[in-house]
Formats: sequence, C-alpha cells, structure tokens
Amino acid sequence: MPLTLTTRVQLLPNQSSSVLGNETILLNYEAGNYYELNEVGGFIWALLQDKKSLLVHEIQAQLLEEFDVEPAVCQNELMLFLDNLLREKLIEARE
Repeated sequence: MPLTLTTRVQLLPNQSSSVLGNETILLNYEAGNYYELNEVGGFIWALLQDKKSLLVHEIQAQLLEEFDVEPAVCQNELMLFLDNLLREKLIEARE
C-alpha cells in the first residue's frame, strides 16, 4: 500500500528502543534485527511512541516545526523513511 499524507501509521509490538546520544537504537525481536536511527529518525520514532498512532501529515507538521527543512524535501524524506520502517515491519499503516 503506498503511503500518502492521510495514511495513519503506528508502531508494531515486539520491539524495543533506546536513545544513545543523538541516535536511537531499535531492536526488532521477531526478526532479530537492530537499526540505528539518526536524530530525525529518532524524533519520528519518539513521536510514534508518544502518540501511538499518527497521520503522516501530522508527523510532517512536527518535523517542519522542529527542523529547518523545506516542505517538499521533508515530505519526500519522510515518505522514504516511513516506507523503510514499513518494509522492515517496524510500523503498520492504514488509510
């Protein structure tokens, strides 16, 4: 399913995360994989942990408020990031 600004995303269970400096480390217990997120990825992850479920455009609005980035670049990078999380089964998405 392609992601859009109105797609709702949320974290999947069976994982844990820790913040180490400016990075967030994720561990997917089911797949046995771990991932390192940079500051922006960690910010998105923290939003999803805090809110449980968000629309993509809500995440984008928070990023634009927090970081100095052009809206078009923000949207493209956010969609790529969320698509990677979806492909790695770290989040689920629904319209």
